[in-house]
Amino acid sequence: MDYERGKLQLSRQVYTQDAYDLTYPAPERPEFSIARKIKKKCICSTADVFRTVLAYFPLINFARTYKMKEYILGDFLAGLTVSFMHLPMAMGFGILASLRPIHGLYSTFFSVFVYMIFGTSPHISIGTNAVMALLTATVVDREADTFTAARQAANESMPTADEIMEVKIGTSMACCFLAGLILMGMGLLKLGVITTYLSVSFVGGFSTAAAIHIASSQVPRVFGIKVQTFAGAGKLVRMYIDLFSKIAQTNAAEIIIALLCMITLLLVKLCINERFKDKMKMPVPIDLIVVILGTIISHFANFKEVFDVKVAGEIPTGFTSPGLPRLQNVGSFASDVFVMAVLSLAMSISMAKLCANKHGIPIDDNQELFAYGASNFVSGFFHSFPSATAPPRTMILSTLGARTTLNAIPTSVFILLVILVIGQLFVSLPLSVLAAMIIISMKDLLLQYRNLPRIWRINKYDFVIWVVTNSVSVLVDLNYGIIAGVGISIFLVIFRDQCASGKIVARSSHEDILVNVRGCKQSSNLRIFKVPTNLYFATAERIKAQIYKHIIDPHTRKQKTADVKYGTVEFNGDVAYKEKGASKNVECDAAAGIESDKIETILIDLSSVDYVDMAGMGVLQQVTKTYKDMGISVCLTGVQRGVAETLEAGDFFETFPRSAVYYDIFDALEANREDSKS
Repeated sequence: MDYERGKLQLSRQVYTQDAYDLTYPAPERPEFSIARKIKKKCICSTADVFRTVLAYFPLINFARTYKMKEYILGDFLAGLTVSFMHLPMAMGFGILASLRPIHGLYSTFFSVFVYMIFGTSPHISIGTNAVMALLTATVVDREADTFTAARQAANESMPTADEIMEVKIGTSMACCFLAGLILMGMGLLKLGVITTYLSVSFVGGFSTAAAIHIASSQVPRVFGIKVQTFAGAGKLVRMYIDLFSKIAQTNAAEIIIALLCMITLLLVKLCINERFKDKMKMPVPIDLIVVILGTIISHFANFKEVFDVKVAGEIPTGFTSPGLPRLQNVGSFASDVFVMAVLSLAMSISMAKLCANKHGIPIDDNQELFAYGASNFVSGFFHSFPSATAPPRTMILSTLGARTTLNAIPTSVFILLVILVIGQLFVSLPLSVLAAMIIISMKDLLLQYRNLPRIWRINKYDFVIWVVTNSVSVLVDLNYGIIAGVGISIFLVIFRDQCASGKIVARSSHEDILVNVRGCKQSSNLRIFKVPTNLYFATAERIKAQIYKHIIDPHTRKQKTADVKYGTVEFNGDVAYKEKGASKNVECDAAAGIESDKIETILIDLSSVDYVDMAGMGVLQQVTKTYKDMGISVCLTGVQRGVAETLEAGDFFETFPRSAVYYDIFDALEANREDSKS
């Protein structure tokens, strides 16, 4: 390898693929054996078993290596600050889940405590999550309606509110229990890779649509109007139709309370917390302040009696004894639970990786998966609903410098005190205050619509995925949005392969650079066709048609011309293009010095092909045989090892000579040049 004034010159032998494999043999891969794998796993010492078990309890390592002077202040401040956000979120999302505020507190306490034991990220704040609460509400309301309909069909008395709530609680526990079981199983099976199939555009479109559903679910509370519960396709549209039909029932006091809360929250969050975040040790806990002030004012002004303002009502003190989840009708919501599990994983692991990259703290994907599952699994016995991380809380832990998962100790203690003592003080809290807080908490998600022009500029396919997922989720329902989003993602992957266009390339006459050509006349007896994608059943026929289209159609025996993509081709075969503002001519030397109009050799470049199935192999056999019968020799270049193994297993080389398979294009060009000289 020589370097001279910015020029690169390489020197090596010309290799066919067989010659390259002999010179640089690939390391042998051991033959796969299930028995060997099992034996390897089973033969382990007591120390290995101990280390494996210990790996599932990262808290022990955190506690053993804890640096008191360096870590305690950051962990304590971060944990205490995020607990101030947990309280209003837990109460609000408990109501959003169609349960009671206390169930949000239960969900927060148990998920935070369990994640502290099993989690690996010090910045993840597991607890109530708006999307999880909304999906839970969809399931529990549906099950409650089914329960009521069954009682009516049996000519029994209508169920009381407490009986309906018991059904809802049992169903939410079942969702929590099953989602945790799914996530724990995936963690044990090392299936954290599943999150790679949820594209950023899909998650963005879905989360924004979920924010619309969440904010919309609180609009009736802002107006003080009770609307009918809708389920199924178009439920959001039907809810707004019902809301506007009852707009005359608006409670002015509820609107005033909600607007004042929203204005206060926005002013403090934007003008103080956001603006001076670099100068403040901890943000102003405005959510907690609004809840406390709203409760005090409502209590002493007697909002419930004087203005007919709906309040949180009786909040039980202490914990309810654990119970078994309601699994009788699990088949009717099993698909919903799987969606909850996957979304909980996707939202949580994405935030964990973001913080890990920011702070340089490693996390274990599969252990994180197990930790999310354990948090939900344990919570499922304590009257909770599925949990996940919430970005605002996670950002607080990240900003305030949490160092270990032990930051959950002050959070757990604070929530425990609320459940045991303080919770009953929020009896007079107006629900419109919680509604205002939930709506404002959706601000950042709703503002994701501003990213659409940027997404369009970056990638049109991502834009389509985002818009389709979002539109279907908003106008139809979230469940249908998930199906549509995943479906359009898979379709576009196939569509991209289907629309991938092969191209004719040629070598420049004065340097070893390949340029794309299309439509100009080449005085060459050699053509190079670059296959752009994997060769399988969905692309094979299209690639064959493009080879025939760009080179020679065996049915008409008509040769095609090629032009240079990046410039204007003159009749003498030169390529004119601009380089740093100056015009430069480069001659396409696809013929490597051979002057003949008749094509004698075709090089098919497979360097972009990582996978070939039977259909793809069949097309290669058909193309090579067709051109061989026409007296044209075909060479293959850039054949990957996996592709070569597939071709070998399919007996491709019984009819195609191995000597016509080259390591890369330049080997084939040099071999062709030497043959032409001889």
